[in-house]
Amino acid sequence: MAANKTDEFYTKFFKVGDRLRVVISAKNKQGNVTTNIGDYFRAAIFNRQTRSGAVGIITDHQNGTYTATFRLLWAGEVNIVVKLVHPRQAIDIIERTVTEHPVDKIMFVKRYLIGKVKIDTKCNADPAVFNSTAPVCNYSDPHAGARWYCEKAANISCNTSGYHGRLSARVHLLKDGEEKLFGSGLNGLKKYISGSPSKIKVERGLDHLASRTRCIPGLPIPEISGFYIKGVWNSLVCQNRQFFSQSEWRKCLRGKTLHFMGDSTIRQWYEHFVKILNLTDSTLTDAIHQTGPLLACDEVNNITVTYRSHGPPLRCAWTRTFHLQYVANVIDEIGGGPNDVVGISVWAHFTSYAVDIYRERMEAIRAAIQRLHQRSPETLVVIKSANTRMGNELIAGDWLAHQLDLLMREMFEGMNVVLVDAWEMTTAQQWQADRIHPTSDIIIQELEYLCSFICPP
Repeated sequence: MAANKTDEFYTKFFKVGDRLRVVISAKNKQGNVTTNIGDYFRAAIFNRQTRSGAVGIITDHQNGTYTATFRLLWAGEVNIVVKLVHPRQAIDIIERTVTEHPVDKIMFVKRYLIGKVKIDTKCNADPAVFNSTAPVCNYSDPHAGARWYCEKAANISCNTSGYHGRLSARVHLLKDGEEKLFGSGLNGLKKYISGSPSKIKVERGLDHLASRTRCIPGLPIPEISGFYIKGVWNSLVCQNRQFFSQSEWRKCLRGKTLHFMGDSTIRQWYEHFVKILNLTDSTLTDAIHQTGPLLACDEVNNITVTYRSHGPPLRCAWTRTFHLQYVANVIDEIGGGPNDVVGISVWAHFTSYAVDIYRERMEAIRAAIQRLHQRSPETLVVIKSANTRMGNELIAGDWLAHQLDLLMREMFEGMNVVLVDAWEMTTAQQWQADRIHPTSDIIIQELEYLCSFICPP
């Protein structure tokens, strides 16, 4: 990492509101600038003592150099961090594995219990990966943008309910030596890039929070959507609020029904509301907590919170197939109204697939939201983005999640929905590790932002 000036740059006068640009040069072991195009960097400014943080915007100049651009958003010491998540060569390997295995990096199973006998049949989004001429059950739902097939078990009707699960066996994806381009466990490198300056001093200046608008659906998302001060998320989209007591949360949500659906990262919203509001939590008959359906109520304040996972693909413990419904169909069953909030997060279980599988699912969800708003324009619809994580980068890592997240943002741009930018909220902070399920302090910031649209300050 290099800037236009050396360490003396640290003593230069900066004030809140300025922009800082840091040049990143990709070099080989000999110290020569490479012509790599498409290395994947993440950048942020932060202060751990004050728990302040904001993301930087990376620009690839297509010649081996990159620029990280930061908005200086708080006064005091500001540290600069740049991480190389993946070199271009690693991304090429990830993309090759998607081309070679667009649907079968992970295989799934439908299990039937006949007395004490277990009968397992393979399932996935394309029956060709079964490598069999045996009959197939077609569980696809074009209306919901879903392709899903299972091998047909002998003498068992396709309409027979069973259990959904995953096969432990995985295909071999890497060639010899390619694992060296990744971190331990095939995680991203996430290597800190040293450079100068590593920190600067910022004086008081422009107040970014002074002229924010009221939080309403459909607001445009700026390039940098917010920043942390003292661990609190300050939105640059609109005037978000904080909650300091259980009574404040209850007052905001009184009379509301919150319908959460998708993957486990939005199940965290359900779980945190159960704790915050001290709700009575129940799991429906034959359901498991991991996938739901879940229901929690506060009868005194007339608050209802629900959660259910999306339909397959879904990496989960054994769960009854009849409980797995596609999100578009669930939305179609919601009458809607000014007291209904629909929260959706669909991404984590699609990272092992070619992007067209995800696109079809999200197009159906978008159409279902449009139908919901036609019958009930006052229904608040919230999309929670992907968040950063650790994981096998060939199946479930940051780069794959980021590609889906970019597609999701493009798909919902201009719609009358709210985006909770969990990607930026997890990237901006430097005091918690990347994880599929962010820690409670981050989830609380997501929920406070959500409730800023339910009961604006």
